Amino acid sequence: MHVLFLTDSLANGGTERQLALLVKNLPPDWEGRLWSLDSGPWAEDLRDAGFPVEIRSRAWRWDITPAVHVWVLIQRWKPDIVHSWGWMGSMAAGPMCAALDIPLVDGSIRSGRLPRRRRLAQRLAMSWARRIVANSRAGLDAWGIGPEKGRVVHNAFDASRLRGLPLQHASSDAPFTVIMAGRMVPQKDYRTFFRAARLLSGQSDGSWRFVAIGDGQESRSLLAENKDLIDAGVVEIPEPRIEVLELVAAANVGVLMTNASLHAEGCSNSIVEYMACGLPVICSDGGGNRELVTDGETGFVVAPADAHHLANRLLWLKDNPEESMRMGATGRVAVAEHFMVAKMVSQMIAIYDEARAATRKR
Repeated sequence: MHVLFLTDSLANGGTERQLALLVKNLPPDWEGRLWSLDSGPWAEDLRDAGFPVEIRSRAWRWDITPAVHVWVLIQRWKPDIVHSWGWMGSMAAGPMCAALDIPLVDGSIRSGRLPRRRRLAQRLAMSWARRIVANSRAGLDAWGIGPEKGRVVHNAFDASRLRGLPLQHASSDAPFTVIMAGRMVPQKDYRTFFRAARLLSGQSDGSWRFVAIGDGQESRSLLAENKDLIDAGVVEIPEPRIEVLELVAAANVGVLMTNASLHAEGCSNSIVEYMACGLPVICSDGGGNRELVTDGETGFVVAPADAHHLANRLLWLKDNPEESMRMGATGRVAVAEHFMVAKMVSQMIAIYDEARAATRKR
């Protein structure tokens, strides 16, 4: 089986991590190739793993040369499946796939709501696909994709990342550690996270520790706005990195707040990572978060932008350590049962088979 993967970027993001997990775990008798519009840290990671990666960047916004390269590659290699992880890849590959009767699988739905821009372009790109894969039911519902073409494959967690980690949280005499991992961009609501830190730090004498992991266009302003908390040792913002599990595993609770006016999560890598490390999760309501977090069982779902609600739930977890540990353990079991790499790969292979059968039938 020959599979051509297309992506818009290989930057340090959740989509890119999932793509890397899939291509690294294809059956050994399969052959895959990856084409991307932009490079990034995952390009070298995949090359180091022996996977062929081709980068074809645009010289300017309307440069169609990369699309021409996709057409040539498909025509020469004639893959059994083309799997696009971005709408631009689907748009470029769609006409050639249709001409050669090669099934296209579109995996560009990674959010739980419609994008603010380029909706028509993305919908047109998806129209070429035999199957459309989203990482959450919320994503398919937002686009109105029915069961005829739509499939859900939740993000997977690579259990090998836990090797060597103690997976025991801070002791009772250490500060209660709250962590939030994600890109520091407007879509992620770090400001509510920091407001909750400010509320709780005023009620304690060094018993709270908030760790914010990430990088992005808002990192500098967030640092400036919370300098007093950083100087007081309440908030820590480590240097950005690809692997964050060592910091996550040392925390007591994982938080993910989302700016509901701009974004809705699909299947959040951060939430799955928190659960894999045995942390109870507090997340804002919306998107696919309730597909991961069962309120009162594996953590709490709180109102978006509500720092008081978040602070109250954090205080409850701190004051109820046995229940907190139970929630974390329940989440870890859920990851082991539903979010492993082998399951994700087998689901994708089944979708490839469906797409090929639909093409033959057509």
